[in-house]
Amino acid sequence: MTVYTLLLYISLAAIALTLLLGVIPNKMRGLPNRHAKIWYVQYFVGALLIFSGLVKAVDPLGTAYKMKDYFTEFDTQGLPGMEFMHQFAVEFSVFMLVVELVLGACLILGIGQRKTTGATLMMMLFFTFLTGFNYMTGFQSKVDGVGFFEFSKWTSFSSENIRITDCGCFGDFMKLLPIETFLKDILFTVLSIILLVRTSRLNSLISLHGKLGPIHTRRAVVSILVVASFYFCLKNYYLDIPMVDFRPFAVGVDLNKAKEDCANNPTQSVTYLTYRNSNTGEVVEVNSQDLVKPENKKFWSPNPETGKPDWEVDSDKTRSEVIDPGCTSQIQYFDNYEVLEQPGYQMLVLAVDLDKTDKESFKKIGQLAQTASESGVTTRCMYNYISHQELSSFKQEVGNNYNFTVADEKLIKTIIRSNPGLLLIKDGVVVNKWHGRHIPNMDELGIN
Repeated sequence: MTVYTLLLYISLAAIALTLLLGVIPNKMRGLPNRHAKIWYVQYFVGALLIFSGLVKAVDPLGTAYKMKDYFTEFDTQGLPGMEFMHQFAVEFSVFMLVVELVLGACLILGIGQRKTTGATLMMMLFFTFLTGFNYMTGFQSKVDGVGFFEFSKWTSFSSENIRITDCGCFGDFMKLLPIETFLKDILFTVLSIILLVRTSRLNSLISLHGKLGPIHTRRAVVSILVVASFYFCLKNYYLDIPMVDFRPFAVGVDLNKAKEDCANNPTQSVTYLTYRNSNTGEVVEVNSQDLVKPENKKFWSPNPETGKPDWEVDSDKTRSEVIDPGCTSQIQYFDNYEVLEQPGYQMLVLAVDLDKTDKESFKKIGQLAQTASESGVTTRCMYNYISHQELSSFKQEVGNNYNFTVADEKLIKTIIRSNPGLLLIKDGVVVNKWHGRHIPNMDELGIN
């Protein structure tokens, strides 16, 4: 699915909501439908916020990791307060997801009126700032270390200079190009402005009039939405693993096939060279792949009189663009061939930070591993780096004596959103995954 297909589906949903919640009820009551266009915008933005919030709320840690990327980049660029925000990325992400879900629901229900439309505009401005700032880094040279605010040193735009290649707007459900993300946010910022200006014309399913009853009803509905959204987020990272897994290590994935497919889909890019005519001063940009064409022979063929080409490459203006990012999945970095090639069942323990991991969960895993070994199940652990001495002390404390292998932090975070987490693999295929709070016993492991 592309972002354009998604927007088409949301548009159709908005049309359906406009008819079912606005036009048809008004028609049955004999009321005019003068504001149907505004209702359509209301439901379009509301549906997008709910969908966008849901696909991220099933994996709040993924959103937090993406926000850390933004905060790290902004800190590098000199924006104040980013180091502080980096420490609270998880809390900030959960707050943002709750706000996004609640605002989307409030727009659908027509609750809050100007508070809802005002908050929606503020959130869209924030998103537009994030994605716009990131997209503009395409004018900064990574090689020369040019900062965002050094406008005089900006170079020709290149997508390879963009610091964050995926905004995380729809979590791992869909990856957008930076330009697609930026334009999407501009569009929805404009729509949010329209909603704010035309707030009085929004369709409301809960009457704005009356005495205490309707007011209390609206407050109760909003409170329920906040509590439900907050619990939904917690359930998908703190209490358990995400209920929907869009990542490349989901249950049912054949890791060997996924790695092979990734290797067969490399990144494709094109380089543009800028040529300057030494005689006339004319400047022409040429796709390097097109230099072999007869009409471009002049750029590299020597002049018979001078013995050298009339055109010279301006190396400072050479730029590259990614045509197809190819496979960017973390599966390409999974090089634990013992896990990939060993037949039969095996358990893979993941721990992104042994200093902060739940040691009681590790003890349960150790007991399970000892019992499972009697059935021929091998257990291995992938962890982020700590010293050999610290690892020995940790293994002695939790009583686990299976093989521990160092792995990249981002890879571990991608495989499972838990510290620790457990995978059951059979013949290279992911059979099941467990959060550290729900380590199974031998019966629940389900091997046969």
